[in-house]
Amino acid sequence: MAELTPEIVDLVVQTCQAAAEEVAAAVGRALDVEVTASLREPGTFDPAEDLAGMDGPGLAIVLTVGESVAVLALPESSGLLPPWYVEPDKTGRAKLDTLALELGELVMPEGFSPQESAAVAVADLRKALPDGGPSGPAAMLPIELKHADGRSAIARLIWPAANPAANPAGSTPSVPSGEATAKPESRVAEPSPSKPTTGAKNRRKSHVRDLPHYTRSLLRIKVPVVVTLALKQQSLGRILELGPGAIIQFDKSYEEMLDLNVGSRRIAAGEAVKVGEKFGLRITSIVLPGERFRRVEGAAPQPAAGSPASGRRDTVGTAAP
Repeated sequence: MAELTPEIVDLVVQTCQAAAEEVAAAVGRALDVEVTASLREPGTFDPAEDLAGMDGPGLAIVLTVGESVAVLALPESSGLLPPWYVEPDKTGRAKLDTLALELGELVMPEGFSPQESAAVAVADLRKALPDGGPSGPAAMLPIELKHADGRSAIARLIWPAANPAANPAGSTPSVPSGEATAKPESRVAEPSPSKPTTGAKNRRKSHVRDLPHYTRSLLRIKVPVVVTLALKQQSLGRILELGPGAIIQFDKSYEEMLDLNVGSRRIAAGEAVKVGEKFGLRITSIVLPGERFRRVEGAAPQPAAGSPASGRRDTVGTAAP
């Protein structure tokens, strides 16, 4: 298992540089802000110097790689953190969990993908990060997040580092106890020695982290995501008559769910919600892919001599892989 050391600083810089736009997008989606991301000069982490100006609360993204930990710290004084990040509701918790997962994939180089990730609300970053810190030197990469209105903040990526969630005096997990350090689905729970395990329980669950790095990179391809209110066919003549103030009536009830399409495929349904001053979609159901069948020619059992079915071949249906 790869361990985080200061010697991989060049790999981290290259990875973060290539993913800077995606890092900004991930932060923007989770925290409801519009930012751009750029890197500053990396160096050796010095708590006395590098944590200057980070007094007070903030958000720490904790990434566990093997037996070591990397922390991406963003102070509340940056003005980028929403008020709900300390005690998020279900929606906020999902946003922070997703942010931790995405940043783990974006800022860690190939071969150092985190096995665990968590978003931790820290009461005092300056006190929480150095406590129980690394026994040797640590590296630090400043990431500048610049707001659309001109404000800028520095998020510091530190590795190997102390785990803020392990410091009760300086941190408060932003998720319920037991979930902040929960293992992702790709990890297999160790069987209980008192109970025999069955094949189903011992089966490894699939997870995006199980994919090779080059395959995971395909997941970064951008595709159009469209929320469809309703569909209706009309004649070209009627369409040419449309103008400001015209109303198109649909057969679909306003209480029905909206469709979520990726590309040209319907993948989910949900209901309209308000996110701040913007429109959002709360997904209520996922559309499972339809089963595909193909006809397979198979040899039929040999009929009895003289049977009218002699020489007949049966056709059976089987699900396509």
